[in-house]
Amino acid sequence: MPSIKKETVGKATVYTLRNTKGNELKVTDLGARVVSLRYRDKNFTNRFLLKDDAAAGRVFVDGGADFADIIWQSEVMIEGVKFSAEVGGKSAVVIYSFSNDNEISIKYEAAGVEDISTELVLALADADFRACQKGAAWEKVTEEKIYPVTEPAEVEMELGMFGYDPGCPIDYLDGGLKNAANIFSAEASIDIIVYATQNEIHAAQVEGGLAVKTSGSNAADGKIKAQTVYMFKNRK
Repeated sequence: MPSIKKETVGKATVYTLRNTKGNELKVTDLGARVVSLRYRDKNFTNRFLLKDDAAAGRVFVDGGADFADIIWQSEVMIEGVKFSAEVGGKSAVVIYSFSNDNEISIKYEAAGVEDISTELVLALADADFRACQKGAAWEKVTEEKIYPVTEPAEVEMELGMFGYDPGCPIDYLDGGLKNAANIFSAEASIDIIVYATQNEIHAAQVEGGLAVKTSGSNAADGKIKAQTVYMFKNRK
């Protein structure tokens, strides 16, 4: 489990989740968004892997800004930080976790909405992207493309990964996570594996990096539960 530090920045509260490898994920109660991700590469050089922008780690509730511009209620939990908010009869919960195996888990729960999702803008201008579909090839994504997420997760569990601790937040198989995409940056020498319970993953090259968004969790009863996991691995 990560160590969690809390600090006040203006009217917002920022939480720093730090794992045993010295990597840090920062999240804030302002819009329940991600502030930054600091990652040490294979040469132990610190890299900031999110675009330095307020929109780099956004939460979308029905695609609108109602939830993005408010302070969410926050709670520190064993596995991470929980944010919750209610606007106009719609409610949403986002839980961020960060494992010692460099897995970022983003769990979403919402009621009275059609969709809830998050978008991370990875500060990897050279990123190669490959959707997890049979026959899919590596590509440089330019304009936004939408790919279906259908492949069951195939995860080789290692000691220290979340799959070995029932009290931890990532459950690849029973949780319904599917392989969504692979991302590789030669400049950063890093591989990123994306898993999702949603049925779509969106990718687009934007100024300053690669935008990745999981979406498509529409529930007929207006209640949604979904999860996205980003696993960061140094290239050998």
